[in-house]
This record gives sequence, structure tokens and C-alpha cells, in this order.
Amino acid sequence: MRDIFAKIVFLIHVLIIVVWWGLFFVPVYYWPKKINFHFYLTLFIVIQQIMWGFLIIPWTKKYRMVCFFTTLTQLLRGQSISDDKNYDHSFTRELLGKFGIKRLPHRFSAYLALFILMIVSIQYFLQ
Repeated sequence: MRDIFAKIVFLIHVLIIVVWWGLFFVPVYYWPKKINFHFYLTLFIVIQQIMWGFLIIPWTKKYRMVCFFTTLTQLLRGQSISDDKNYDHSFTRELLGKFGIKRLPHRFSAYLALFILMIVSIQYFLQ
């Protein structure tokens, strides 16, 4: 049963990522408020990763930007929060690994999130 829940949470995570990244390909003339939505969605995603990273420091003994959904998925897979298979796990690396892209540094996910925040912020403040 836990495996089914882990797969459901993973798929929800995939859906969120597809929407988040996919918004770059939605023309503004189809959705005039897309830039505002994308900015606030990105801000929420990055802030929750930063905050969750701080909240789990008592278990991990180090800071990492971590998505709550990644931790939840790993917990459902049987990994404790203090296990490096949880806090060193990267959803983005796992997802891209399913497409054959396997050699990504651990911090790739954090840098990608911050890069997206930078791009979306530029769009937001220049609109």
C-alpha cells in the first residue's frame, strides 16, 4: 500500500513539475496573467524547498534545499528523513534518469530551481 501511495505522490510531483516548467511554453497572448502566476508559483516552490530544508536539519544534520514531496515520497518508500537516500535524493535527477539522463550533480535540482526563479523574476519585473 505504501508503494502505491509513493507512486501517487511521485505522479503528483511530476504533474507539478510539468506545469511549472511547461508554463515557459505558454504564450502570454493565450494567458495574459501567466507571468504573474508563474512568478508566484516559482516563488512558492523555491521558498517551500528552502524552508523544508531548514526544518529537516535536526534529522539530516546539514542543510539542503529539499521539496516536501521528495521527502514524502522517500518516506513512503521506507527511507527515514535522516537517511541520505532521503535528503540527498533529487526528484529532478530521478525523473531525468528515467529518460536516460543520469550523470547530474546533486545540486542540479537546487540550481535549476534558482535558475528558474531568476528567469521568471526577470520576466515578472520587466513586464
